[in-house]
Amino acid sequence: MSSNIKGRPSDGLVRQNIVLMSGLLTGPVIAGAKDFESAAAISVVFALITFFSVALCRIVPKKLVYTVRIIIYAIIASAIYIPAYLIAQSLVGDGAIIKAGIYLPVLVTNHVILSKTETRFFQLSYGYMLLETIGYIAGFVAVCMITGIIRDIFVNSQIGSIRVDMGFDVPAFETTFGGFIIVGVLAGLCRALFNFSQKSQKLKSQDGENKEETE
Repeated sequence: MSSNIKGRPSDGLVRQNIVLMSGLLTGPVIAGAKDFESAAAISVVFALITFFSVALCRIVPKKLVYTVRIIIYAIIASAIYIPAYLIAQSLVGDGAIIKAGIYLPVLVTNHVILSKTETRFFQLSYGYMLLETIGYIAGFVAVCMITGIIRDIFVNSQIGSIRVDMGFDVPAFETTFGGFIIVGVLAGLCRALFNFSQKSQKLKSQDGENKEETE
Protein backbone atom coordinates (compact mmCIF):
# COMPACT_ATOMS: atom_id res chain seq x y z
CA MET A 1 0.00 0.00 0.00
CA SER A 2 1.44 3.35 -1.00
CA SER A 3 1.65 6.16 1.51
CA ASN A 4 2.49 9.83 1.63
CA ILE A 5 3.50 9.55 5.28
CA LYS A 6 7.15 10.32 5.83
CA GLY A 7 8.90 9.22 8.96
CA ARG A 8 11.34 6.84 10.58
CA PRO A 9 10.79 3.86 12.86
CA SER A 10 12.63 5.85 15.56
CA ASP A 11 10.05 8.67 15.50
CA GLY A 12 8.08 7.03 18.30
CA LEU A 13 11.02 7.38 20.68
CA VAL A 14 11.25 11.17 20.67
CA ARG A 15 9.66 13.05 17.77
CA GLN A 16 6.23 11.46 18.25
CA ASN A 17 6.58 9.96 21.71
CA ILE A 18 2.98 9.22 22.71
CA VAL A 19 3.50 10.23 26.34
CA LEU A 20 5.99 13.09 26.27
CA MET A 21 5.16 14.74 22.94
CA SER A 22 1.47 13.86 22.52
CA GLY A 23 0.38 13.77 26.17
CA LEU A 24 -1.41 10.43 25.69
CA LEU A 25 -1.34 7.31 27.86
CA THR A 26 -0.15 9.39 30.80
CA GLY A 27 -2.43 7.67 33.31
CA PRO A 28 -0.63 4.31 33.48
CA VAL A 29 2.72 6.11 33.73
CA ILE A 30 1.80 8.84 36.21
CA ALA A 31 -0.44 6.79 38.48
CA GLY A 32 0.60 3.21 37.73
CA ALA A 33 4.39 3.19 37.38
CA LYS A 34 5.13 3.84 41.06
CA ASP A 35 8.30 1.75 41.16
CA PHE A 36 10.53 -0.43 38.98
CA GLU A 37 8.34 -3.54 39.29
CA SER A 38 4.99 -1.92 38.49
CA ALA A 39 6.60 -0.04 35.58
CA ALA A 40 7.99 -3.33 34.25
CA ALA A 41 4.56 -4.99 34.48
CA ILE A 42 2.89 -2.12 32.60
CA SER A 43 5.65 -2.07 29.99
CA VAL A 44 5.46 -5.81 29.26
CA VAL A 45 1.67 -5.84 28.95
CA PHE A 46 1.65 -2.68 26.82
CA ALA A 47 4.33 -4.01 24.48
CA LEU A 48 2.64 -7.38 23.91
CA ILE A 49 -0.90 -6.02 23.52
CA THR A 50 0.12 -3.20 21.21
CA PHE A 51 2.45 -5.14 18.91
CA PHE A 52 0.21 -8.14 18.34
CA SER A 53 -2.99 -6.07 18.18
CA VAL A 54 -1.58 -3.80 15.47
CA ALA A 55 -0.26 -6.82 13.56
CA LEU A 56 -3.63 -8.60 13.66
CA CYS A 57 -5.89 -5.57 13.24
CA ARG A 58 -4.28 -4.92 9.85
CA ILE A 59 -6.31 -7.79 8.39
CA VAL A 60 -9.66 -6.26 9.39
CA PRO A 61 -11.48 -5.35 6.13
CA LYS A 62 -11.39 -1.62 5.39
CA LYS A 63 -14.86 -1.91 3.84
CA LEU A 64 -16.31 -2.01 7.35
CA VAL A 65 -17.37 1.34 8.76
CA TYR A 66 -14.88 3.07 11.05
CA THR A 67 -16.90 2.51 14.25
CA VAL A 68 -17.16 -1.22 13.63
CA ARG A 69 -13.42 -1.47 12.88
CA ILE A 70 -12.57 0.26 16.16
CA ILE A 71 -14.82 -2.11 18.08
CA ILE A 72 -13.09 -5.08 16.42
CA TYR A 73 -9.66 -3.61 17.29
CA ALA A 74 -10.74 -3.36 20.94
CA ILE A 75 -12.00 -6.96 20.91
CA ILE A 76 -8.73 -8.21 19.43
CA ALA A 77 -6.73 -6.26 22.03
CA SER A 78 -8.94 -7.65 24.81
CA ALA A 79 -8.28 -11.20 23.62
CA ILE A 80 -4.52 -10.58 23.55
CA TYR A 81 -4.65 -9.05 27.05
CA ILE A 82 -5.14 -12.44 28.72
CA PRO A 83 -1.94 -14.12 27.41
CA ALA A 84 -0.08 -10.80 27.78
CA TYR A 85 -1.15 -10.65 31.44
CA LEU A 86 -0.02 -14.24 32.06
CA ILE A 87 3.34 -13.65 30.36
CA ALA A 88 3.91 -10.49 32.40
CA GLN A 89 2.95 -12.39 35.55
CA SER A 90 5.54 -15.07 34.82
CA LEU A 91 8.23 -12.48 34.02
CA VAL A 92 7.77 -9.91 36.79
CA GLY A 93 5.78 -11.81 39.41
CA ASP A 94 2.42 -11.45 41.13
CA GLY A 95 3.60 -8.56 43.29
CA ALA A 96 4.31 -6.33 40.30
CA ILE A 97 0.98 -7.23 38.70
CA ILE A 98 -0.86 -6.28 41.89
CA LYS A 99 1.01 -2.98 42.11
CA ALA A 100 0.11 -2.09 38.52
CA GLY A 101 -3.52 -2.84 39.32
CA ILE A 102 -6.24 -1.34 37.11
CA TYR A 103 -3.69 0.30 34.83
CA LEU A 104 -3.07 -3.01 33.06
CA PRO A 105 -6.56 -3.54 31.55
CA VAL A 106 -6.66 0.16 30.62
CA LEU A 107 -3.89 -0.57 28.10
CA VAL A 108 -6.36 -2.51 25.93
CA THR A 109 -7.84 0.76 24.67
CA ASN A 110 -4.57 2.59 24.18
CA HIS A 111 -4.12 5.29 21.54
CA VAL A 112 -1.60 3.36 19.45
CA ILE A 113 -4.11 0.58 18.74
CA LEU A 114 -7.31 2.60 18.34
CA SER A 115 -5.99 5.69 16.59
CA LYS A 116 -2.46 5.37 15.19
CA THR A 117 -3.47 2.24 13.31
CA GLU A 118 -5.93 4.19 11.18
CA THR A 119 -4.06 7.49 10.86
CA ARG A 120 -0.57 6.13 10.30
CA PHE A 121 0.31 2.45 10.56
CA PHE A 122 -2.19 1.01 8.08
CA GLN A 123 -1.00 3.44 5.41
CA LEU A 124 2.46 1.83 5.50
CA SER A 125 3.75 -1.45 4.15
CA TYR A 126 3.28 -4.32 6.61
CA GLY A 127 6.98 -4.67 7.48
CA TYR A 128 7.53 -0.94 7.93
CA MET A 129 4.35 -0.75 9.99
CA LEU A 130 5.73 -3.30 12.44
CA LEU A 131 9.00 -1.37 12.71
CA GLU A 132 7.14 1.86 13.44
CA THR A 133 4.97 0.07 15.99
CA ILE A 134 8.10 -1.16 17.78
CA GLY A 135 9.38 2.43 17.81
CA TYR A 136 6.21 3.71 19.47
CA ILE A 137 6.27 0.85 21.96
CA ALA A 138 9.92 1.60 22.80
CA GLY A 139 9.03 5.26 23.38
CA PHE A 140 6.30 4.39 25.87
CA VAL A 141 8.36 1.72 27.62
CA ALA A 142 11.32 4.09 28.00
CA VAL A 143 9.16 6.77 29.66
CA CYS A 144 7.34 4.24 31.86
CA MET A 145 10.55 2.56 33.06
CA ILE A 146 12.42 5.83 33.66
CA THR A 147 9.48 7.14 35.70
CA GLY A 148 9.26 3.92 37.72
CA ILE A 149 13.01 3.84 38.36
CA ILE A 150 13.13 7.50 39.47
CA ARG A 151 10.27 6.91 41.90
CA ASP A 152 11.80 3.68 43.19
CA ILE A 153 15.09 5.46 43.89
CA PHE A 154 13.67 8.54 45.59
CA VAL A 155 10.86 6.80 47.47
CA ASN A 156 12.21 3.32 48.26
CA SER A 157 15.98 3.88 47.90
CA GLN A 158 16.21 0.96 45.50
CA ILE A 159 15.76 -0.18 41.90
CA GLY A 160 13.81 -3.40 42.10
CA SER A 161 15.86 -5.57 44.45
CA ILE A 162 19.02 -3.47 44.13
CA ARG A 163 19.64 -1.08 47.03
CA VAL A 164 20.39 2.53 46.03
CA ASP A 165 21.05 4.72 49.07
CA MET A 166 20.68 8.39 48.10
CA GLY A 167 20.91 9.61 51.68
CA PHE A 168 17.48 11.21 51.40
CA ASP A 169 14.06 10.42 49.98
CA VAL A 170 11.16 12.25 48.33
CA PRO A 171 7.94 10.49 49.41
CA ALA A 172 5.85 12.92 47.33
CA PHE A 173 7.12 11.24 44.15
CA GLU A 174 4.97 8.22 44.97
CA THR A 175 1.79 10.28 44.62
CA THR A 176 0.00 11.05 41.36
CA PHE A 177 1.13 14.66 41.73
CA GLY A 178 4.72 13.46 41.96
CA GLY A 179 4.19 11.44 38.80
CA PHE A 180 2.97 14.58 37.03
CA ILE A 181 6.15 16.38 38.03
CA ILE A 182 8.43 13.60 36.80
CA VAL A 183 6.63 13.19 33.47
CA GLY A 184 6.48 16.98 33.07
CA VAL A 185 10.26 17.27 33.49
CA LEU A 186 10.84 14.37 31.10
CA ALA A 187 8.49 15.99 28.56
CA GLY A 188 10.44 19.25 28.81
CA LEU A 189 13.74 17.44 28.26
CA CYS A 190 12.29 15.49 25.34
CA ARG A 191 11.03 18.65 23.63
CA ALA A 192 14.33 20.41 24.25
CA LEU A 193 16.19 17.48 22.69
CA PHE A 194 13.85 17.49 19.71
CA ASN A 195 14.17 21.26 19.20
CA PHE A 196 17.97 21.04 19.45
CA SER A 197 17.99 18.26 16.87
CA GLN A 198 15.79 20.29 14.54
CA LYS A 199 17.99 23.36 14.83
CA SER A 200 21.11 21.29 14.19
CA GLN A 201 19.57 19.82 11.05
CA LYS A 202 18.60 23.29 9.79
CA LEU A 203 22.11 24.61 10.39
CA LYS A 204 23.63 21.67 8.53
CA SER A 205 21.20 22.21 5.67
CA GLN A 206 22.01 25.91 5.51
CA ASP A 207 25.75 25.21 5.60
CA GLY A 208 25.34 22.77 2.74
CA GLU A 209 23.40 25.31 0.68
CA ASN A 210 25.99 28.02 1.38
CA LYS A 211 28.82 25.74 0.23
CA GLU A 212 26.96 24.92 -2.98
CA GLU A 213 26.45 28.66 -3.67
CA THR A 214 30.12 29.51 -3.09
CA GLU A 215 31.20 26.70 -5.41
